[in-house]
Amino acid sequence: MSKQRGKRDSFPPLQKRVILHLAQSGPQTINETMKGIKGHYKSSWIAFNVLKKKGLIKEVELKNYRGQDYPRFWVTDSGIFIALHEGTEPKALLRKTLEVYPEDRNLQFLIEAVPILGKNAFDVLYLAALSEGLIKQSDLTSIFAAQMQKKLTPEQIRQFIAVLKKYPEPHQQCKDYVKQTRKNLGELSDLL
Repeated sequence: MSKQRGKRDSFPPLQKRVILHLAQSGPQTINETMKGIKGHYKSSWIAFNVLKKKGLIKEVELKNYRGQDYPRFWVTDSGIFIALHEGTEPKALLRKTLEVYPEDRNLQFLIEAVPILGKNAFDVLYLAALSEGLIKQSDLTSIFAAQMQKKLTPEQIRQFIAVLKKYPEPHQQCKDYVKQTRKNLGELSDLL
């Protein structure tokens, strides 16, 4: 007996291939992507439109070909986390992100930090991206809360702290979160 997926959990294979291809290849037109995934133009065009509506890809630049401009698309922050969840290499994705979104330091931090934190972090961001189409600050708090339930190895802690130190804003947010959690646990401990 097969397990049916809910409407919110469905992610068709062609859309997944488009996301993965764009994440690995960088910004491309629909035609370039169609050739890259060896698909058909109409189904690729439909997949692009659905992914745009879901907020998983967006137009990032124009390509001029024979005097006509064609939009080039790349994954959004939510699309990036779906690509990471599906196995895209984080370092390669970070390089592409630095080219396409050089000013988005929070996104760069998450691309580096989430693979260190593991599957729970991927799951939280993946579900947020699929259901809401964007990553919110509360999702980051959920990642930290989920991670507090599991023990990190000393190597994972060292890697995570090294990444945190590169990004001052998330570093401060993490410190504030840990202080607040410690305070709340102290109050709870006093009540018990």
